Amino acid sequence: MSTDAILWHTLSEVLESSGNVTRDPVKNVYYDEVNDFDHVNSFQFLDPLNLPGGTINVVNIQNAASLYAIMILGDEMGIFRVADTILKYVTMGRVDVESTTTATRLYNYMQLRDNRTSFEERSMWYKQVFNIGNGNTVSDMVVNEGFLPLWETYMGEVIKYIDKYEGAEDPLRVSKSGIHQVVTDLQHNLSRAAAGMVKIFVPEMYAHLEDAIGIINAEELRDQLGHGISRDLWNIVESVSAEEFSYYPNTSALRTIADSARNIILDIATYNQVTFSEDQFQAMVKNVEAFIIAQNQLQGGSTGDYNEGDDYEGDLEELQEAEDNWDF
Repeated sequence: MSTDAILWHTLSEVLESSGNVTRDPVKNVYYDEVNDFDHVNSFQFLDPLNLPGGTINVVNIQNAASLYAIMILGDEMGIFRVADTILKYVTMGRVDVESTTTATRLYNYMQLRDNRTSFEERSMWYKQVFNIGNGNTVSDMVVNEGFLPLWETYMGEVIKYIDKYEGAEDPLRVSKSGIHQVVTDLQHNLSRAAAGMVKIFVPEMYAHLEDAIGIINAEELRDQLGHGISRDLWNIVESVSAEEFSYYPNTSALRTIADSARNIILDIATYNQVTFSEDQFQAMVKNVEAFIIAQNQLQGGSTGDYNEGDDYEGDLEELQEAEDNWDF
């Protein structure tokens, strides 16, 4: 029997069936009564209250918060490359180390360098989760192209809220619905984008950042490498970057961006329209405001044209040869 004949036969059976029984010719299912389609109460699976608990993954979003801060401090500000440069300076005898603690820290940092994530690997994770930077992704890895549009929309909604809040007679009556909607969208976006292997690498990258800061912030190295009166961690990052990479990072603005963005994403992870208090909401708004102000400071400024592989890779052989000469 041809396809047309089968379809005609099925339709004929439906038309000839009892008025009290309807038949679905596709599923071949019979009902005892007419199946009236309810246009009002259907599609309940779209109701946010009916979403399964696993749709929003708090841990994934929190990992994204840490990854963003690592991206800004470690690679955009340049903490990783500054620590590598200091290691090179010490190895080549440009700066001296007397403290056993500092020398041991440097030696351990050198020994672990090949086991840590590389600039290329970190750039891949930044690209996957935030679609930021020029990192190369592996085959079939999905880049989170939705993050930046949502992030910019979130900033815009907060700006509109602040304008209305400051001009309102009763600020508590200013609608938060726009912010609520985009935060919900960001929750789903980052729950998906920050899943998988990136969660395994974030703690490792953070440990690398802590070790790098420990080297840069060693007092005897600050005394030799810093400029001016305030020879702190940030002063060393600025001084070494200016001398080695012809790049003077705005450490103040970048610190604010890293801190505020991390707090914003942590707030997104736990945000709930019902349970979020007014104080929590206003704190989130202040973090967004701080992020926008700091980000505006960097607009049009140099972010450096540093490529970690270009500047440090050439020294690895020299460092390898010098390893056996370390004596503490």
